Amino acid sequence: MAEVKNMKWLVAILFAGVLVFSSIGAVAFINDNENVKSIEESVVFSNPNIVDSEQYVMINLEEATSFILQPGNPKLPVVTKVFTFPFGTKIKNVDVSFSNTNEVILNKEIQTVTEPVPISMLSQATSEPILYENQEIYPKSNYNFDVATGIGNNERFVYCVLQLYPVRYTQSTNTISYSNNANIKITYEEPTNPATFDDTYDLVIITPSEYTDELQPLVNHKNSYGMDTVVKTTQEIYGEYQGVDEAEKIKYFIKDAIETWGVEYVLLIGSIDKLPIRTTYPGWWGEGDVLCDLYYSDIYNETGDFCDWDGNDNGVFGEVYQDHHNTYDLDDLDLFPDVHLGRLACMDSSEVNIVVDKIIAYESETYGKSWFNNIVLIGGDTFPDHQQGGNEGEELNLIIEDIMSDFTSTKLWTSTNTFSAFKINQAINSGAGFVDYSGHGFEYGMGTHPPEDESWKFYMEINLLGLSNGYKLPIVFFDACLTSRLDFNKDDNSRERTSSIPRIFNLPIVKNIISPITRILRSFLTRITSDPAPSPKEAELRPCFAWNWINKDNGGAIADVGATRTAFGGFDSGAGKLSIEFFSTYESSEYLGQMMTECQKGYNADVPWDLFTLEEFILLGDPSLKIGGYP
Repeated sequence: MAEVKNMKWLVAILFAGVLVFSSIGAVAFINDNENVKSIEESVVFSNPNIVDSEQYVMINLEEATSFILQPGNPKLPVVTKVFTFPFGTKIKNVDVSFSNTNEVILNKEIQTVTEPVPISMLSQATSEPILYENQEIYPKSNYNFDVATGIGNNERFVYCVLQLYPVRYTQSTNTISYSNNANIKITYEEPTNPATFDDTYDLVIITPSEYTDELQPLVNHKNSYGMDTVVKTTQEIYGEYQGVDEAEKIKYFIKDAIETWGVEYVLLIGSIDKLPIRTTYPGWWGEGDVLCDLYYSDIYNETGDFCDWDGNDNGVFGEVYQDHHNTYDLDDLDLFPDVHLGRLACMDSSEVNIVVDKIIAYESETYGKSWFNNIVLIGGDTFPDHQQGGNEGEELNLIIEDIMSDFTSTKLWTSTNTFSAFKINQAINSGAGFVDYSGHGFEYGMGTHPPEDESWKFYMEINLLGLSNGYKLPIVFFDACLTSRLDFNKDDNSRERTSSIPRIFNLPIVKNIISPITRILRSFLTRITSDPAPSPKEAELRPCFAWNWINKDNGGAIADVGATRTAFGGFDSGAGKLSIEFFSTYESSEYLGQMMTECQKGYNADVPWDLFTLEEFILLGDPSLKIGGYP
């Protein structure tokens, strides 16, 4: 969305953007030390394609998996390769030698990467590139690599993520230099005593003790389908484990559960006042902080040791400093998940009963149902003032439609006058396995624009009352801001972050209508349940928009993915790119947590400079959910 492109080009990039995962079964050489080995691989690159685009030129490469997307720098192609090694492997050295370079003098400068555009109502999209100020060759090195540990195919590996830059640019001479071949050599040391993990449990549920009775039917259900499950209460964890705070104690328990039980899935149950979430500081747009559950799933660093997300030991987690040209990860995060993790942000036992009932029904009854093969695509013109035109949300929907080509799609777009609360509810009530929304979002709704029109089309929290889809429950991706903001609370009308909420909802007449309705409904629901009135601490939180889809009885969603803070749009990076990664993992995933984990790994490999998007998007749902139900 920061850059609108021709759709044919977008689809071409999508198919070219599949990462190459290489195993150590390639050409391997053994060192004198029997544990020290090396692998070599040759890569061939085509000649770059120079595309004239009015004031600038763009450089494409057939083998490219992505682009260098640091704002303010030239946009150049990247070829990413990911090598996998046994858990505990030490990467000793990575060397890449490129063939002799060829040079081409350009008739125009290369277009630079624009600042990402926030998907908020008050943002102003721009297509003007930032001035590139570096006169030296860019990038300085023709390759870069990172080492991380993570889970894949329910096994843990060491990943060496190698980014190759076969095309480089010198601004002073307006020249590109490119190579057609590269030879890769990775030297590594296998572990002397490879780590082994027991297989006692597959899933651990972490929850406050007040929910254990309500969770027993879910535990019985999971066990009956071979997903061996155990419950561990936060009270037990706090008493048994050490850490700088409650969140770190939980993370140490997850590490222990991996190593002693062989756990692969972790389900957190509780709102953030009952089960803490890590606040991180990846630094973007002055947000200041991000709520992040990836902290809990990223257990190990590149050496296989505990990753505490505070590498400089200053008590501030996940610190990132960014200027216009560089990203500096001050705490040296790994960001590859080591378990599949999700959260059900239940505020009380009645919500626990609702989500447990929905999970059991979904896994027991969905398989073979025709409605699951439907996907609802919702979008519009996210940035009507964008100079290059195009309906960004609808274009993103088309990419998702192409990925999910085995599904029957229903497009609800502002360009066709089908984006309305009535039609959205009608489509979802008919049944859908997935919903993809691309547009603006806020804590209690979503909205976008008609083509080249700054008026709004909304779908709000109150419109969820029209969802009566029963157990025909979709998985939803919100390519939008703030929909999963779990610290949304009753005092937020006066908080600065709500500047992303459309001004119409701050008008007194509108607030005077909506607020009493919301209070009346919640008061009514509280009276008809057996739960006691919430404590003042609990009452401060309000359920955010994404959670309201899941905690809704007799309909809504089974799970969703959304942002805890302001997101930014884009096809190559940001929320749009993350949605592409998410749906691209469907074919290879059996369980929902696998989709989220592979999405995070793919995004991290393709867009390593953007820690912000990775950390702010969370899975609200059961990571062990069998997608489409059990036979």
